[in-house]
Amino acid sequence: MPSYAKPHLSFEAQVELLESRGMVIDDPAAAAELLSVIGYYRLSGYWYPYRRQLGSRQRADQFVDGTKFSTVVRLYDADRRLKLHVLDAIERVEIALRVMIGFTLGKRGAYAHLSPANLDGQFTRSIRGRPSHYDDWLGRVLAGQARSSEDFVVHFQTKYDGRLPVWVVTEILDFGSTAHLYRGLKSADRAAIAVDLGILDERGAGNGHALGNWLRVLNYVRNICAHHSRLWNRHLVYQIAPRPLAAVPELRQLSGLQMTHNRIYSTLCVLAYLLQTVGRSDWVAELRQLVDQEIPACGRSLSEMGFPVGWEGCWPWT
Repeated sequence: MPSYAKPHLSFEAQVELLESRGMVIDDPAAAAELLSVIGYYRLSGYWYPYRRQLGSRQRADQFVDGTKFSTVVRLYDADRRLKLHVLDAIERVEIALRVMIGFTLGKRGAYAHLSPANLDGQFTRSIRGRPSHYDDWLGRVLAGQARSSEDFVVHFQTKYDGRLPVWVVTEILDFGSTAHLYRGLKSADRAAIAVDLGILDERGAGNGHALGNWLRVLNYVRNICAHHSRLWNRHLVYQIAPRPLAAVPELRQLSGLQMTHNRIYSTLCVLAYLLQTVGRSDWVAELRQLVDQEIPACGRSLSEMGFPVGWEGCWPWT
């Protein structure tokens, strides 16, 4: 396998390379300055769709005629704003979920999270002598507690025996650990939280399995946003499971639209649904204004985000 042999290029030389491939750059000096703070390869993910198509899965180095550097930067900025908007929604869901888990599990005792008997057997069971998912989760939580300098953690360490009640320990969990703990709750506790969030199955019972799937996807999307990766047209590795959506009237239309789950569209709809209970009433309106104006202005289609034909007449956009 050949080694990488492309030369190091100055920012000015990077601009010249883009121009040689057909990109229109009105202000080369300003473009070089932008490349010096954003990076060639970060922006390359945004100009990739503007490269000429070669067959169904390949693209040429040359750009489609008329491709402007300013348009690529506008698309990059639209994606940056989209990620900030998504992070705002996920933050609200995360905080509400912490409270719900602490309250629900706390009914089993202040230190219910320290006893495997209070959690699902699959979560606490060791297989072939390896640590259980619970062991891994608790180890990370206790290590985080030991590192924490939060006033409330110090308070419990100095005034009591150092153990944190479950409704306190949830405050030091990141989203991944929070979602992991949710999936480790007993089925009845998962269902109770799902009911509070309006996530029901076809019988009208709380659908904890669906909420667990949603949280896995939201944690994945959160990490994409937090690490400043591209989101707007990304093919999602973790996806909203379509079948449970059929039991949620607002989301029913998504259950048969596969493309919406491969991209960010169905996740945006799920966030809008959760925000009805835990968040901002103006979030959807601001999101619609962003995607409906900025993505087409960059010459891109909302279908690249998984938006189906006729989305404007569907919930939550109506």
